[in-house]
Amino acid sequence: MMTPQMYDAQASSIKVEDITTDESNRIILERMRRNSADAKSNTNTTILYICDDEEERVVGEACIEYVPEGAHDMGWLGYFVGRNDHLKELSFRTFVPTSGASFIDVIKPFFSGVANNQSITYINFYGMDLSDGKIFTMMGQLFKNNNNLVTISMEDCNFGVEGSRVFALALSSCTTSLKELTLLSNNISDEGLVDIITSLSMHPNLEYLDLDGNRLATNGCITLATLLKCSVTKVETLDLRNNELDDECMLALVPGLKSCHHLQTMILLNNISITSRGWQHLATLLESSNLETLRIEGNNVDDQAVASFVGSLVNNVKFHSLNISNNRSITDKGWKVFSKLLCDTSSVNSTFLSNHTLNYLGDDELANAKLESLLDLNDRENKKEVAIIKILQHHNDFDMMPFYEWEFKVLPLIIDWFERASATTMPENYEPNIGPRKLSSIYQFVRGMPLLYVETYLMKELEDINAAQKQKEEEIGMLEERKKSIMKRLEQQRGAPA
Repeated sequence: MMTPQMYDAQASSIKVEDITTDESNRIILERMRRNSADAKSNTNTTILYICDDEEERVVGEACIEYVPEGAHDMGWLGYFVGRNDHLKELSFRTFVPTSGASFIDVIKPFFSGVANNQSITYINFYGMDLSDGKIFTMMGQLFKNNNNLVTISMEDCNFGVEGSRVFALALSSCTTSLKELTLLSNNISDEGLVDIITSLSMHPNLEYLDLDGNRLATNGCITLATLLKCSVTKVETLDLRNNELDDECMLALVPGLKSCHHLQTMILLNNISITSRGWQHLATLLESSNLETLRIEGNNVDDQAVASFVGSLVNNVKFHSLNISNNRSITDKGWKVFSKLLCDTSSVNSTFLSNHTLNYLGDDELANAKLESLLDLNDRENKKEVAIIKILQHHNDFDMMPFYEWEFKVLPLIIDWFERASATTMPENYEPNIGPRKLSSIYQFVRGMPLLYVETYLMKELEDINAAQKQKEEEIGMLEERKKSIMKRLEQQRGAPA
């Protein structure tokens, strides 16, 4: 294996024809070398795939696919990539070296050179056998040295317990620039995920964590809750779909979720072992968190769980998307509960205080048939307009009696409300007839005011009389006390000896 000094000594003189026999590989090698030496090059390659797919190979300007031949050409590719300042994405797809050498033997010299790279922001592995963890050991220096690495993605790979452990160690040494970690459909065990999640405490800038398609269970959830609750991570999106979550997992996870004030999106698709008990516990998260989107489609959510979610959303003005598609246990009763949440028609004030933020419940036909118009209304950015339209749609006559205690101070407010309603863009095919309703409300108010003033005047006069009477009683009481005092002194004087 060549040393870094040997690569440095030969770099200026070696020809790509001496490195690889593949014409496309030669173009890529030359481009990697030229980009590192000439920042003004017209060819700006940003994506490098390493794979063995010859059939639909891409060698474009921004995206190129390199097919390895052996350790020699991969070593030079790694050397040039290590000094390249344009490359942003590095992706590996399943490949078998044409030389018959082992994967590790071929890839090791590549990572020795790549460890010097500072431009790569995204690393992806797809369909690779990573079970022995050796590749993560080789990547350790790249993880440690690259201060611009933002995203690490592993998809459809074979980890194993050892691979998970070594990957966790590599993550622990990774620079704090990491913001996204995707471990998609790798079937990583709960034990392996405990190691990986624990290592994430070293990453204060982590915003996106995708554990879709693994075997996260109780111990992993306990570890994840600890990460979210006690560490400095700022996770905004958490994807736990297609795992082995159950009610105990929810009980363990929710305290951590409540402490993660940055969390905005959570995905829990296809975790069918969670029952109504677990969903009800999760629903408490919506009472005071900053969560905006929750996806729980394809589960066993029922009417009881729906009632819990609705109860938690009554005072929530941030949450806007609850995807409950493909939950066949939700009946018409459950959908009606959502309807009341979005628009409580029992009074004008109840309608005003309804939820004007929730705007998506999934794609089920039942949900759309019952709630589509209300959800469409809530999708408007101006929530004051949403409240106005709901009030106009569901209350033809306004009862003005509750406003009489404000006297004429409320009349300008009523007029201003109708003026704002007139300026509001109404839903298609809806005519609110604002003019007549405005006049009707003013008429009701003015008609009731004379009676209100008569009653108010008489009550005020009665209060004045009672106050005067009380004052007189207090004065008489004071005179009586003075009288008693004088009489007592006279008796004492008369009883004194001559």
